[in-house]
Amino acid sequence: MRRLQRWPQLATLLVLALALGYLAWLGWGLLPRTAPVNAGFDGDRALSLAQTQCEAGPRPAGSPENWRMGDDIAEELQRQGWKTAVEEYTAGAMQLRNIAGLAGASGPLLVIAVHYDTRSVADADTDPERRKQPAPGANDGISGVATLLELARALDVSHLRHRVWLVFLDGEADAGLPVWEAASGARDFVKGRQPDAVIYLNMAGAANARFPQAPDANDLLGTQLWKQAAKLGHEDLFPPETGPAIEDAHTIFVEAGIPTVEIIQPDYPYARTSEDRCDKLDAATLKAVGVLLESYLENNDFLTIAPSLKKK
Repeated sequence: MRRLQRWPQLATLLVLALALGYLAWLGWGLLPRTAPVNAGFDGDRALSLAQTQCEAGPRPAGSPENWRMGDDIAEELQRQGWKTAVEEYTAGAMQLRNIAGLAGASGPLLVIAVHYDTRSVADADTDPERRKQPAPGANDGISGVATLLELARALDVSHLRHRVWLVFLDGEADAGLPVWEAASGARDFVKGRQPDAVIYLNMAGAANARFPQAPDANDLLGTQLWKQAAKLGHEDLFPPETGPAIEDAHTIFVEAGIPTVEIIQPDYPYARTSEDRCDKLDAATLKAVGVLLESYLENNDFLTIAPSLKKK
């Protein structure tokens, strides 16, 4: 009889246990799912980051939009766990700033740089009426920022055995205009600073892109990067050939005696025009460039040539 009397109590406890288990299962299903920090470079995510920037509109150097973009870059780097440095400087009457994410405690310093401002006028546009309008800068500014921000998320910095700085330069997009000093951000960055090498990205996210080496590229660094691209199956994007000479921020690093290579599409047809919009960008190109940088850094290939790059 006692066993029969206990049965309602046991049944109640069983029902409560099942109910609590069901509620726990529901709660688990409602928990936010976050992707692993080091899930590998994602071209679609990089394209999404670019599209968000495109929707915000042009951001010429010195504009409120550009200042907000600088804040966003610094916040995203900090969110991804990178030590962040912001360096302000003046160009003419404008206050500008370079932003960097820093990783690696010791060893040679490799800088990967882009510019984050967009051109104030689309002066190469085929339509004269649009030449005084700001250029959207999807590939000339925005794609580079998207690539480095996605790299900041994807890169497993615990593998690094040298220092890496992801540098976002201001004051570059208006190079060549009468009112602007060319590549002011790069000029300010190299003052009193001598990194072991620089990789500069510019117009490196469009569909059907090809990236020949610049004629003033450092041979050791360029050869190593382009061979790594071939190993990854991207020899079509990174052909073993030399492209035309281009003057932009990478030239400032070369002139400062810093071993430098540039990843750039020299024949991008929409540069400095109103057609440089996000529909020209390609997730596969962004991924190819991002994975190349990610694998190069995580494998510490730079360490094998860094001693040979030092000036005697």
